[in-house]
Amino acid sequence: MDSIGKYIRERRTAKHLSMRELAENTGISHTEIYRIEAGIREYPSIRILTALAKALEIPDHVALQLAGYKSEDDGNMPLIEKIFPELKTEKLRSTAQKIIDLLVKYSDDLDDSDYEGLIEHMEMFWEYTRRKRKKVG
Repeated sequence: MDSIGKYIRERRTAKHLSMRELAENTGISHTEIYRIEAGIREYPSIRILTALAKALEIPDHVALQLAGYKSEDDGNMPLIEKIFPELKTEKLRSTAQKIIDLLVKYSDDLDDSDYEGLIEHMEMFWEYTRRKRKKVG
């Protein structure tokens, strides 16, 4: 399988589900499912991937591999460089990996407003860190 969209479409049709039915089962809009299946949305969020994986009975790691979040080589090694090419050091990649692992682990507990709040807090943290580094340096 060469893309997450094709795989999702095949699993959905094999389960005799329409896009609308899958949308109802996952809480994801049918237009977002269409975008994923059509290849328009190349990197769906981890929350969306895990919701689709659960509804279609796909192991999370398979969905993450097909979407490019994890390497096919070892199944557990994320392609941080592909997703975040600006992370040049192992320390930065390791930190990003920890954040991704936590998001995957707790994604069922978070709704869209939780994710938006989390992103807002992360942006505030990064801005604070940048300012602090400028004062020190």
